[in-house]
Amino acid sequence: MIKKALIGKCKAEIIAKIKAIEQEMENLKISLGAETKSSAGDKYETSREMMNQEKGKLQSQMAVLNQQLETLSKINTSIKHQKVCLGSIVRTSAALYFISISYGKITIEKDQVFMISAITPLAQQMIDKMVGEEVVWNGKSILIEEIE
Repeated sequence: MIKKALIGKCKAEIIAKIKAIEQEMENLKISLGAETKSSAGDKYETSREMMNQEKGKLQSQMAVLNQQLETLSKINTSIKHQKVCLGSIVRTSAALYFISISYGKITIEKDQVFMISAITPLAQQMIDKMVGEEVVWNGKSILIEEIE
């Protein structure tokens, strides 16, 4: 249940960010079209270049957000995992982790959950581990207490 709620909350936030970026890109497009070449040609070129750089930055952000949505969509929420893998919720002696996307800390159903990508160093330490096994992170031993 918590897995569905986490994915739903993240997807909603990511979609909102995508819409905001789309609006920014539309505003840039309008600004770019409104730019007129004046006698100060260098100023015009600099302004256009800055807008193009901003557009490139927004496109990169959009690509990351779309990739995050795609990763979340691949997670089967009905599977209870025996080993830590993509889509696992891992309760440890240190914290609660959702191996999914790098998204930071989310509070849901009174739990603070750290959403981490499967390629992060901590997740890599946990991948293929089972309940009762330990990982060492930053010199501390962390016990895997539960996998969902």
